[in-house]
Amino acid sequence: MAYFKYENINIYYKVYGKGRPLIIIHGDTASSKMFIPELKFYAKSFKVILLDLVGQGKSQRVDKLPLNYWDFNAALIIELCNHIGIRDVNLLGTSGGAIIALNAVLKQPDIFNKIIVDSFMGESISYEFAKKIENDRKIAKKKLESKLFWFIMHGFDWKNIVDQNTNLIVDFSRNIGEFFNYKLSNIENNVLITGSSEDDLIPNIISNLKDINQKMKNSELIIFENGNHPAMLSNKEEFRNLVLKYLA
Repeated sequence: MAYFKYENINIYYKVYGKGRPLIIIHGDTASSKMFIPELKFYAKSFKVILLDLVGQGKSQRVDKLPLNYWDFNAALIIELCNHIGIRDVNLLGTSGGAIIALNAVLKQPDIFNKIIVDSFMGESISYEFAKKIENDRKIAKKKLESKLFWFIMHGFDWKNIVDQNTNLIVDFSRNIGEFFNYKLSNIENNVLITGSSEDDLIPNIISNLKDINQKMKNSELIIFENGNHPAMLSNKEEFRNLVLKYLA
């Protein structure tokens, strides 16, 4: 296992395959383990870098997550690129990982190539929606399927990790709300935006992603008719082919 320190926190990462670098970024309450079934496919064409974001998966736990978690992890991604010594990096982020990917490009566009952002809620989160997430997770923590997923992602302390992230989301919605410190129109990199019209976690996802698409100069939007959250996994075969074509 490989680790590097960011802000004195041990961050887990692993590199697979050869070729142009592709960093794949997981979302909130998940970890890089969610991409293991996809690894064999993507590692045939790219040098794939997986990581666990701060406080999740195999990365070091913290007493409290940074309030602007998605901006903090974007800076972490940049530092990981510097640590490994890679440039011309493709980014693929899903759910909260998509927000992190866009923040990373806004911070330092010159080290990145193309960006794929999948199944995310847009530029901001309201307090009302944050409270809905809080309530949905209370219910999910009682369901076997959800409990098993979180256990696989994190281990025996999964409840604390889910609660920590939920508290963060509520606090963030109340105190900040906006995910990006800079205008998305500043992004000149090529960006592919994807999502599913039947996403079961994000309401109004199509209108949100259309709005994001309109704000960037070199972006393209593809909506899958079927599949739930995230589209990357629920439309696996189509998504794989799309990634290869887009990053060719």
